[in-house]
Amino acid sequence: MSAQNAAPRGTTAAPASSADGGAAALKQLAGQHATGYRSVGVMVYDILKDAILSGALLPGQKLRQETLAELIGVSRLPVRSALIQLEADGLVEFHDRRGAVVKSLSPAQAKEVYDIRVLLEVEALRLTMAALTDARVARLRELGKAADRQQEGSDFVDARTEFYAELYDAEQRPVLWEMIEQLRLKVGRYVLGWRLVGDAEHSHTHEQLIEAVASGEVDRAVDVLRDHLVGVRDAVLELLEAESTAADAAAPASRGRSPR
Repeated sequence: MSAQNAAPRGTTAAPASSADGGAAALKQLAGQHATGYRSVGVMVYDILKDAILSGALLPGQKLRQETLAELIGVSRLPVRSALIQLEADGLVEFHDRRGAVVKSLSPAQAKEVYDIRVLLEVEALRLTMAALTDARVARLRELGKAADRQQEGSDFVDARTEFYAELYDAEQRPVLWEMIEQLRLKVGRYVLGWRLVGDAEHSHTHEQLIEAVASGEVDRAVDVLRDHLVGVRDAVLELLEAESTAADAAAPASRGRSPR
């Protein structure tokens, strides 16, 4: 296996983006999202977000609005609106000359994201445990099992989001949850694109965390949560270092490739 396609230790590799710059993957996602939407704009946003999180569209890749519109089968207007929303999510950035590109994350930025996540999520967990109910524990057990059943794709992301929204009581603390979710989204592509499986001690993270929460021992629960976040952070940093090495070895002509 080459350095460009090698998965970091503790991860399994997702399918690599094809030589067409993700065009085939975008068409497939467009087909999957073709029904059940109240607006074209929401559909296009979900398609592009899934393409970025799954690795079909790679960090640093140029996003041509006309090409994306053609591949998805819509006009340029909803594509433009979706890219602006994805910029607010931290997944896309606009450059004066290059236009929109998939935002890259440096190892230093990823570490900072996880450092802030630890602070916010530990506080959110402490607040939840101060008013913990049997009903919430039962709901967490149900959501934890559902999250563990999902292995990849948008269902994996949605299941984990629902679990942590319940754990951190998003309904009662919407501002804190929004901050946490924005930070989770910034690194979501690495957790989804390279499913982190880790060592055996991390294979039942949801169960371990739920049991710690159910015990009512705040410090124990905080330790389990912090250890989980630090473990995922280290795997993401390893992945980013591998991506950086692969990018340095790649031919300059391959940079900035866009679907066509």
